[in-house]
Amino acid sequence: MNIFSNNLKRTEILDAKDKINPSILKQIKINIHRNHAFEPIESIIAPFLAFSKIWARFLIGSYDDSLSFDNFQKSDLEIIWLDLSRYKNNPTEHINKQLKYLKNLTTDPILIIFMDLEIKHLVELSESNLKVIKLSDFLTSNDLDDSKSSITGTRLSNKACIKIAQMLGLKHIPSLLLPTLKAIVLDLDNTLYQGIIGEDGIENIKLTQEHIKLQEKILEYKKQGFLLAIASKNEEEDAKKLFETRKDFILKWDDFDIKKINWDPKAENIKSIAQIFNIGLDSILFIDDNIAEIESVKILDIKTILATSPKEVLEILNLFPQMQKNNILKEDLIRSQDIQANQIRKSIKNLSQEEYFKNLKITLDFSIDNKEHIQRITELLNKTNQFISNYTRPSPEQVNQWFIDKTIAIVTISMGDKLSDSGIIAIFIGKQHKEKIEIIDLCISCRALGRKLEEIMFFYAIKLISKKLSLPYDEFDVFFQNGERNGPFLEFLSKISHQKNINPPFVTIKPKEIKLEGLCIKENA
Repeated sequence: MNIFSNNLKRTEILDAKDKINPSILKQIKINIHRNHAFEPIESIIAPFLAFSKIWARFLIGSYDDSLSFDNFQKSDLEIIWLDLSRYKNNPTEHINKQLKYLKNLTTDPILIIFMDLEIKHLVELSESNLKVIKLSDFLTSNDLDDSKSSITGTRLSNKACIKIAQMLGLKHIPSLLLPTLKAIVLDLDNTLYQGIIGEDGIENIKLTQEHIKLQEKILEYKKQGFLLAIASKNEEEDAKKLFETRKDFILKWDDFDIKKINWDPKAENIKSIAQIFNIGLDSILFIDDNIAEIESVKILDIKTILATSPKEVLEILNLFPQMQKNNILKEDLIRSQDIQANQIRKSIKNLSQEEYFKNLKITLDFSIDNKEHIQRITELLNKTNQFISNYTRPSPEQVNQWFIDKTIAIVTISMGDKLSDSGIIAIFIGKQHKEKIEIIDLCISCRALGRKLEEIMFFYAIKLISKKLSLPYDEFDVFFQNGERNGPFLEFLSKISHQKNINPPFVTIKPKEIKLEGLCIKENA
């Protein structure tokens, strides 16, 4: 079954569902608060969620126009599923009131789905873990079947239910539960245009209207902060000349952060791209028209799209999991510039620490309890990160509760140098326990690692936390977990604790004097 097809049948979806092994998928629970039937969606959504390695148990409440949230249970996601035509009066004020009540019950993401083809009502909300969907944005009157609503419990037709299950399972639910992908790696020939450079020549390469739309879409991702790379079997000089010559191309040569244009295996080139980007292979989407190339990288756990046509690629991208950014941060937009600057930083890495800092004119800006950073704190602590401590995975509401708690201090660290502004790259969460500091979580962005700054940020941030909480800076406990990929952090923790074997839940660390020569430090309380 082609999971992205727009002509799926319920029978083939149910057949695919029977073949799923839930035990190998991530188990989640989803609460459904509704006033019309969600069961037609729930019965067929599993194959779409399974594409993202998710298996959901739906806790479907009784029909409730009042949204009373009786018998509320802890879950991973809240879905409010409403047919607004069932209300006699405008329900916006009531829905807003009950939504605030729900947010007091949970810090989990909330997905609100309105069925309102006349667009009479809309709740205006903008928080990062809350999303509003109007079915009227992609359904038509042909998707309604009032004649069977008394039997099915919903006005939605079977075709509409399939469309919605596909959209929710592939696109919207993963966007609230999984991290966004970070990079798109693209083939060139017969992917971004029609033709082969080495055979057809630059002037005979065709850029169809569909290819133009695809290039526009890729450029849109670039503007959202996705990293772009080329992995193509061509001569680099020819490829560069193509982009310089063809003024009708939407994408330009400099839009690509890395170009691996050679005759090496694409799997090896993509590994190299991931290393330069300092991201996991599972954070990459690879698009290529050659099925052999697609198959060759699947063992790397890379997401792939087979480019059979630019139109189909666009349709798939519209639904592809983890490609939708619910919010775009400053750090997303400067990531590309920062990664390119890393190549220059590596060229001087053998300098002494002081010379390295002076050469790059590095500045670290420490902010204490800055509520404007809630969104970035949430994002960083929810990323798959090599330098993360305790995997608290907080929601924005949880972060906000930390700011309210007088026994907690939060330090965010921004970094910049003469090459680029990296934005906020580190978070430290400290809590008072009796007369001692507990670091309940911390993380440093992968982009900031390897710049001789880890120890400086670590000890300086904790010193500021001790000052903020009026606690002695003599020793402190760092809470941690042995995560799937935080080996670099665990090695760092072993080093600064002077213990070869460390075991969760925490390790006690003594302060260390740090040298700041050549480094510019700023503090913002």
